[in-house]
Amino acid sequence: MKKRSFAAILSCVMILSAGCTKSNILHPEETGRPQPDFTIVEDVILDWDQISDDVWSYYDGSVDYPGLLYFNFAHKDEEKMVEARLYVDDTVKKEKAATYATDLIRYINDSAACQDGSLAMSTEDSYGGFFADYGFKVSVVPEETEDDESTWLVDMTVQAGADTPIVPTE
Repeated sequence: MKKRSFAAILSCVMILSAGCTKSNILHPEETGRPQPDFTIVEDVILDWDQISDDVWSYYDGSVDYPGLLYFNFAHKDEEKMVEARLYVDDTVKKEKAATYATDLIRYINDSAACQDGSLAMSTEDSYGGFFADYGFKVSVVPEETEDDESTWLVDMTVQAGADTPIVPTE
């Protein structure tokens, strides 16, 4: 019985003492701390090293892309173009190669959008906000026959702002 009485008294003291303090949660300007700045920054300069690291870390050790050996991509700001090339083994079919290429382009956009909040993320129907201003050239190449362009599974260029689906070569 003494324990219950003590717990009840202790609870009352805690509740009453909590009401006696001034709340800074509802009035954070009174804390003297700097306030967050929610203004949108325009003309963000993308850190391409960070984008590369983000994309590499996404694909590194991924089991979602069987047959993908490696890839590389480069941006050309003067031309507003990104060039990407994926190297695959002979188990990857053309339709799967087009999916790999589409995923890479979308992930490049999404990594750029993480740095620049004004860019839209990619969707099933769009490559995203970065590729509204930049075009891209993407190729999926069997590693063993990379010098023979007739064996390439995907080789296409998409202009800026066009959400043309990536398709296999004929």
